[in-house]
Amino acid sequence: MSESHILLHALVRGVDLTGMVLLMGGLAFRKLVESSLSHRTLVIELFLPLFLLLIGLADLLLRSHMISGQPLASLWPMLPAVLAKTHFGTVWIVRTLLLIVIFATCVMTRERNSGGKWFEFPAGGGLLLTASLSGHAADAGVFSLAVLIDWLHLLAASAWIGGLFFLALTLRRHFVSRQPKLATQSGSIDTAKNFSRLASICVVLILATGSYQTWDKVGSLPALVHTPYGQTLTAKLILVLLLLGLGAINRYRFLPRLSKTILDLALGPSALLKKVLTNVKFEIALGFVILLCAGLIVQLPPARSERSSAFKVSTHGTRHVQKGETHPSPVPPAEGASVKILAPKQGQTFKGDQVAIQFKLVKGKRGHHVHAYVDNELMGMFETERGTLNGIKPGIHVLRLRVVADDHQTEMDASDEVKFLVK
Repeated sequence: MSESHILLHALVRGVDLTGMVLLMGGLAFRKLVESSLSHRTLVIELFLPLFLLLIGLADLLLRSHMISGQPLASLWPMLPAVLAKTHFGTVWIVRTLLLIVIFATCVMTRERNSGGKWFEFPAGGGLLLTASLSGHAADAGVFSLAVLIDWLHLLAASAWIGGLFFLALTLRRHFVSRQPKLATQSGSIDTAKNFSRLASICVVLILATGSYQTWDKVGSLPALVHTPYGQTLTAKLILVLLLLGLGAINRYRFLPRLSKTILDLALGPSALLKKVLTNVKFEIALGFVILLCAGLIVQLPPARSERSSAFKVSTHGTRHVQKGETHPSPVPPAEGASVKILAPKQGQTFKGDQVAIQFKLVKGKRGHHVHAYVDNELMGMFETERGTLNGIKPGIHVLRLRVVADDHQTEMDASDEVKFLVK
């Protein structure tokens, strides 16, 4: 894949993750902090599932492009196969059904502004689980400790970062009131304190699960420093520390002082409460940037892998490619897996920069899909048995297909190759 494709997919995943965090954060805020929300907040609750459905469609198209190698304009006929025959397709269908359920429940309970949200809450949790099942956590298997840890991490991040957004809306609602009342401002302080307690629990859970994920996917200081995955994770960790600092200022500096000035609130919104709101806005901005970083991390190979030090953002090239080898050494046994290239034929000539490929894949015990290398450079990953290689330059090239396990990293001793010519 090209760098532009990876960055585009990272942006889509980051926006998708932001939407899910906001949706689940709103549900958590309503149930655990403040049950009475404004009309604007209810509109946002209705908008988010629809927005996520559109983002999910974009993600499906980009994933299908990555899996099949077909141009985006030619992907529609491939979508049924991607949905029916791939792990991602199954997860995508479940995610779509959950979003429809959440939207329908929002519509049915909107007028009452209560009830039904306990049904939405587990649906929102299931939605976040689909994110864990379609990311690196699922490399270890669908039902694994890594998936559980990643899911808990997302739940805590949603309640904290997503909840911050709804906390800001709640506090702002009181400031725009033309007739501020002591009871209203006192309620704002109670809301801020309740959320602060919830955020503290979330921070502990985030630090615990994040530490496990860092150990699991990075494993060493050199991998953290010298790989794109580790460098992006480092930037994310720095932003998290800044976010923690702003949260600590609100909790340990401003909120205790608010209780002492509550009698002055009848004159209007407290200056301290305004500072709390300003800090919350900065926290939200940092939180959104963190989620965009998380979207990029999902697109990068985990740093713990032996091959990760040779990865470039623009490709899935590996250390053995950098050394000029045709495959890693030693190579895991095929265990019944095999691949046979049906097209292009040996010595076939093409005009233009696109080469259609077709192959027969036998998965055996561990095989899952194939990596397509052109002159030792990875050009695509294919789960369906046909696709298109794009951007092939004129000249004689060697196409090699190699069977890969379902962890998307372990290339097995099962391959086939042909030579072809591009004019």
